[in-house]
Amino acid sequence: MDVTEQAEEQRTVEPTAELPSVEIPPAAPEPDQPPFNTSILRLAYAFEFWIALIAIFTVWSQVGGQGHLDLIAWYLKLTVSLALAWAGVRMTGAIVEYRRAWNRSTVKWFMAVVALAALAGGITYWYHLHEVPDEPDTDENSATSVSNRATEGSILRILDGRSRENC
Repeated sequence: MDVTEQAEEQRTVEPTAELPSVEIPPAAPEPDQPPFNTSILRLAYAFEFWIALIAIFTVWSQVGGQGHLDLIAWYLKLTVSLALAWAGVRMTGAIVEYRRAWNRSTVKWFMAVVALAALAGGITYWYHLHEVPDEPDTDENSATSVSNRATEGSILRILDGRSRENC
């Protein structure tokens, strides 16, 4: 008898007695994370916001140049910086809120951070293109002389010894 014939015979044999059904208990729910004090989390987000503002202005002045940053209107710098820091904190909140770090909300806020950083770069580039060029210094090539002709004439008459009356 061949091995395949034995396997076919075993399949054709039906059990005569029914086995009692065994109930499988439902899977135990995953234990929830211990409750976290949300006031500590709010405090951490507030610190992250202020640190993000400091980091934004530092990076912006280093990458874009302090001279260009000084040319930008204050309300543009304030708006872009606050929005960028807020989007960064919201992205951190989305990471903490869900089980998976990269989820739809995290990606949305990450894209907002990238868009606002690109906006800051665009504003800096625009001000770079439209800055007023420095005037060249003309003091190096020219000399300035100051003379007082009223006193100069009288001194020369005394030194010369001649006057017009004797001519």
